Amino acid sequence: MEYFNVIGKKFSNVAKSVTEKTKDSVEVTRIASDLRIQRNALEQLYAELGKVCYAIRMGDGDAEQAEQLAGRVQRTLARIEELEAQRDAIRDVRRCPSCGAVMAREARFCSSCGKRMPEDAPQAEEVPAEAEYCPDCGAQRGENDRFCPVCGRPFEAAPAEAEPPAAPAEDVEPAVVDTEEPHIDEDTDRE
Repeated sequence: MEYFNVIGKKFSNVAKSVTEKTKDSVEVTRIASDLRIQRNALEQLYAELGKVCYAIRMGDGDAEQAEQLAGRVQRTLARIEELEAQRDAIRDVRRCPSCGAVMAREARFCSSCGKRMPEDAPQAEEVPAEAEYCPDCGAQRGENDRFCPVCGRPFEAAPAEAEPPAAPAEDVEPAVVDTEEPHIDEDTDRE
């Protein structure tokens, strides 16, 4: 019976994984469709803006209309950038800031242009108010840490029964110890 439980759990995990990947795939497809729509709209806006700018140049255009079109172009560009960032996050990739090539998230250099990829900003972690820190290096102490994970300093104080370390020996000549048994004078013991 245990065998069937194990197989059932494995099947369930695989099904969850497939479901998640399918959801990601559907979302990427939706984003790709939105990107196509936004890029087509951008091309149309550029064409309209070009016509208005030409008309202004010829003396019969409206500068206010050009400003409105330029604002729409900026909003469309921002939306395209937002959609690309969403798609890249789902795919777990990032883009080179120099050439725009798609790179694996862990890539340190762009494989297209060779520029160094910027480091991802570390995510801020919530630190509990009662957190303890290593007095030597400042690393945060884990709940069950007995030693600092960064510098190795022990967190617990030494036991009270422990003897203090012996002082270093000074350069003193060794004392001469007589190993012979003392001679007892029988005459002095009788008195």
